[in-house]
Amino acid sequence: MRHTPVRAVLLGLLAAPVNPAGATILLFDQARDAATRSVVVPTSSGADLPADYGDNVTGAVMAVPGGFFTYGDGGEGFTPDVTVDIFSQLATATDPRTRLFQSGYGDLINVVWGDGPGINGAPALNVLFAATPGHVVDLYGFELAGFPNADYTIAGVEVLAGATTLFSATDVLIEGNLSGPRRTTFAFASPLSAQEILLRLDFSNLAPAIQDNIGIDSIRFGQTPPGVPITEPGSAILLLCALALTAPARRRCRPRRRPTPCKPPRERLASRRPRMGVTVLVPVHGLRAVTATRIDRKDARGGGRDPERRGGIQRSGG
Repeated sequence: MRHTPVRAVLLGLLAAPVNPAGATILLFDQARDAATRSVVVPTSSGADLPADYGDNVTGAVMAVPGGFFTYGDGGEGFTPDVTVDIFSQLATATDPRTRLFQSGYGDLINVVWGDGPGINGAPALNVLFAATPGHVVDLYGFELAGFPNADYTIAGVEVLAGATTLFSATDVLIEGNLSGPRRTTFAFASPLSAQEILLRLDFSNLAPAIQDNIGIDSIRFGQTPPGVPITEPGSAILLLCALALTAPARRRCRPRRRPTPCKPPRERLASRRPRMGVTVLVPVHGLRAVTATRIDRKDARGGGRDPERRGGIQRSGG
């Protein structure tokens, strides 16, 4: 049988472009309505940040209770095994005190800021990433800007993994005014990775009334399952196609069995006759039980962090 049509289809699949996976980028383009807090609506200034925004992201558009959340696509893979918790330093048990704002923070659109009592802000804003066991979070970067279109110098920015400091900067200039760059971009050349990461923005040097004038946007992160290679869906398709292409050749090369010669009629009859004999039971001593021991090998992966491989702070225009 000819396999040309099947090969043509498989070769077409091999030639087809494979779409790479995307990274999770938090854009903060949706909130829930103020009246019922159950319907997803476009972001409005002063709206509460939904508590489930950023959790277990599997694609650029995700169905959630009340509608859909949308995310940016950065190229490192989405984050189905990571949750995100954003809260201000003045958060309560029922209110993380994180609000959304549409514009005015440099050239950023739809940012998160930390709220405080009355007209005041919060002295710090925290973003906590937590991965399930067997995975780590990879933080690639984020953007900050000042309101109302103003520059500020904040006390510090740090990224922590428990007691370990992955990144730290003090007296950080946050851009936002109209005469220069409109935002401050943090982009790490190598991602900051741990099972749990805390990003902390410290505004404690600012007066309480303007501590809410720093907004964050475009938080970009991914995940890695340590010790398990990440296989793109396209790679699996290519592997299946290769196996399908080689299957006909393997069938042609398989040796055929030689037919068993038939016995003459007399020999067949003789083989059916019962044979007479005596069965002797002999006791057997010294039987030994043999057990097979299975040795599981575990690969231990380790490695220190290179203190020189740190990210940089970039100031970019609109």
